[in-house]
Amino acid sequence: MSTSTRDKVKRLFNEHPVFWPMLKKGQEWNSRLQYRYYYKWPGHDHRASIKEVNFEWSSSCNLRCKFCALDHDKPKQIMSPLVLRRFLDQYLEDKRFHQIEKFNLYNGGETLLHPKRIEMLQILKSYREIAVERNIPFPVISMLTNGMLLRRKLADQVIDEGLVDEIGFSLDGGTPQSFEDLRVNAKWKPFYENVFYVARRIRVEHKPIRIYGITIVPDDQPLNTSWMHPEFVELSNLFHHHELRRLHDWGGQIELESKGVALKNKSCDLLLRQMVLLPNGDITVCCNDLNSAGVIGNIWNRTLWENYNSEERRKYLDYIDSGRKSELDLCKDCQSF
Repeated sequence: MSTSTRDKVKRLFNEHPVFWPMLKKGQEWNSRLQYRYYYKWPGHDHRASIKEVNFEWSSSCNLRCKFCALDHDKPKQIMSPLVLRRFLDQYLEDKRFHQIEKFNLYNGGETLLHPKRIEMLQILKSYREIAVERNIPFPVISMLTNGMLLRRKLADQVIDEGLVDEIGFSLDGGTPQSFEDLRVNAKWKPFYENVFYVARRIRVEHKPIRIYGITIVPDDQPLNTSWMHPEFVELSNLFHHHELRRLHDWGGQIELESKGVALKNKSCDLLLRQMVLLPNGDITVCCNDLNSAGVIGNIWNRTLWENYNSEERRKYLDYIDSGRKSELDLCKDCQSF
């Protein structure tokens, strides 16, 4: 299912008392079949379920969003070019991972806080060129940012050098006041100017870069833009895709005013499809794990395949499939997937 189709389904049926549970149950059945195909059935040693890899270039963030589970007191780490190259070398050499569709440049921290952000982006671009020469598919390079650091000079370099395929922006709340209230330390005016400049340039000059936005919508507002501030709507109209979502609890790591019930599904798409590379080379199982609670290995100690197929990672998959989610500290309170 494409991103736009998924978003339309969400808008139509999210929170519907009948259809939403039915859709989630269908997703569960599909995931359980995928689990067997990639981990149990004959030939599973020749295929990998990973479709997306998140790269955490910086473990710290310049914002203090009220709803974020990131521990801002943990040690600050920056990914070295060597860690990135180590991962990309193994990606190129192991064809089982050539089905990966996207490299997401985000996780717990803000990607653009990396002091060598352009060098890191250029490394990715150089590996994409190597992949093309070898006739190897290369994933979409997608950068999600809070937008505060993407000023004109940096934006022009990213756009002009073709360093990414997608740029996404987090713009929560729907109004400037709500945006600044939710995203502590963010200021709407410079954010709006940064995003408008990037999106307008890409649109007017027909640059081959996809732009998208993600907005957390308050519970008392509908999942559409009809009620939003005109500048929110203006940016939304410039995006190729704009996802509107409700606040989630980061796998039970934050307390919401309206506490939901942890899902008891015997599947998890995130565990099946994702892998997260942390600054020091550690690998964790899920993008909801902002504080390294689910680390299953390190790319300096094991190959990419050995980490993917490790006993530690398989435990998460096996426990969830067998209905033992409550025994996994990282997953037991998750309401999201």
